[in-house]
Amino acid sequence: MKRFFIALFIFVGFWGNAQKCNIDIEISGYDNDTLLLAYFYGDNQLIKDTLYAVKPGVFNFKEDSLVDAGVYLGIVYPSNDYFQFIINPEDQEFKLVASIDELQKVKAKGSKDNKVFFDYLEYIGGKNKEARDLGKEKENKEITEEKKAEISEEIGKLDDQVNEYQEKIIKNYPHLITTMLIKMNRDIKVPEFTGQEDTVKMKRYRYYKKHYFDNIDFENDALLFTPDIHNKIVNYMDNLTPPYPDSINVSIDRVLGMMDEKSEIWKYYVAHFLNKYGQSNIIGMDAVYVHMAKEYYGKGKTPWVDEKTLIRILDNAIRLEDVLIGKIAPNITLYKQDNTPVKIHDIESKYLVLYFWKPDCSHCRNSMPHLVKFANEYKDKGVKVIGICTKLGKKTKKCWDGVKKMGMEVLYHNLADSKNLSSMHSAYNVRSTPTVFILDKDKEILIKQIPTKKLGEIMDKIIKVEEGQ
Repeated sequence: MKRFFIALFIFVGFWGNAQKCNIDIEISGYDNDTLLLAYFYGDNQLIKDTLYAVKPGVFNFKEDSLVDAGVYLGIVYPSNDYFQFIINPEDQEFKLVASIDELQKVKAKGSKDNKVFFDYLEYIGGKNKEARDLGKEKENKEITEEKKAEISEEIGKLDDQVNEYQEKIIKNYPHLITTMLIKMNRDIKVPEFTGQEDTVKMKRYRYYKKHYFDNIDFENDALLFTPDIHNKIVNYMDNLTPPYPDSINVSIDRVLGMMDEKSEIWKYYVAHFLNKYGQSNIIGMDAVYVHMAKEYYGKGKTPWVDEKTLIRILDNAIRLEDVLIGKIAPNITLYKQDNTPVKIHDIESKYLVLYFWKPDCSHCRNSMPHLVKFANEYKDKGVKVIGICTKLGKKTKKCWDGVKKMGMEVLYHNLADSKNLSSMHSAYNVRSTPTVFILDKDKEILIKQIPTKKLGEIMDKIIKVEEGQ
C-alpha cells in the first residue's frame, strides 16, 4: 500500500514581526508545576523556555514581541510526554486545552493554524488505525485471495481519501504552517517510463532525484527548525547521491544553491556539510571538506566565522588538498641510515606503499608484524613498501633502532629525514601514526589512511581493478 502517514512535525521558524505573543496552556489533571517548551534546530533538540504554573495545570507563555513562528513542543514532567502546537505569525494570542490522560488531543481557541493542524492529526490518526486494522485482516492466512484483493482496494481508497484531504487544506489554507509541513512531506509522483528494466529504474531514479525538493520552499528559514527538512537532506545526500566525493560536491552545491546565502538555514548547512565530511571516517571524504573550505569559506561567503576559525579551516584544506586521492603524491627527499638521499618519485614500482611511523608509537608497534608480512607476501606482485620514520634531525637515531627491533629490514626502503628539510608532516598531512598511502606507478595516490592489517585485502582489490581482472 502507499504510505500516507505524515509524521508529526516539530520546528520553530522565522516569519516576521508581531506586537506580542500571549499563549495560555491548560492541562487538566497535570499536577506538576513545570512545563517545557522545546524545538528542533537542524538535527538538534533545544529548549525554548521553562514555564511555571500560574495555578494547577495552567501555564502562560508571553513575549512582548513576535516569537519565531513554527511548531513547538510542550513537554510534561516526569514522563517527558509531549504535545505539539503551532505558533503562526498572524495569531500569536490563543489558548490550548488538553488533558494529561489524552495529551495528544489538544483543542485550540483563537488560532486557525492550530485548528487545522489538530484536525489534520486527528484525521490521519483515524486513517492510520483503519489501515492497520485492514492490514491485520489481510495477514489472516484463512482468507481467500479474492478477499485479500478487496482489502488492498480498501487500503488504496484510504490513501486516496488522505490525499484528497491534504489537497483541500493546501487549496483552502495556502499560507498556513500546517500546509507547508504537509506539502514538504508529500511523496514525489514519478511518471511511468518504458524500456528495459534497468533503463526504467535509472529514469525513475533520475526523475525522483531531480524533483526531490519540488515541494519545499528553501527561502523560508522556518525549514531549519524542523527535523523533517534535515531528514530529507540527509536522505538526499546519503541515499540518492552516489558515495563519491565529486558526486557529493555536486549535491551539496545543489542543496545550498536553493537557499538564500543570507539565510539562517544556509549558514547552518554550510557548517553542517563542512563538519560532517571533515569528521567522516570514510576514506576520500576529505575531498568534500576541501571543496567546502575552498568554495564557501575561502570565497568570503561565511562572514559570521571569526578570523581564527577561518584560518584554521583554510589551513586544514591546504594541507589536505595536495594528498587527496587522485592527486600526485608530493616528491619529498628522505634519507637512508647511511644518509643516501632518496626521492619518492625516483622509486620505480608498479605500486608503492608509504608507511609513516615513529618508534614510540604503540599503534605502529602493534601493526608492524602485519606490515612486515604484507611486504614479504607482495614483493613479487610489483609492490614495494617504504617505511618512513617521522622523527627529524638527530632524533632519527631512534628510527634505526626501531627498524632493527621490529624487523623492518625486509621493507624495500627504510627512510627518515635526518636533515629536517622534507616538511614531510605538512607535505603528506601526517598528524598521527601510522599513516599509510598506496601509490601507483605514476605516483598517483590510489588510497590512504587504511588499517595496516587490511593492506593485503585492499591491495588485492586494487590489483584486480587496475589490471582489469
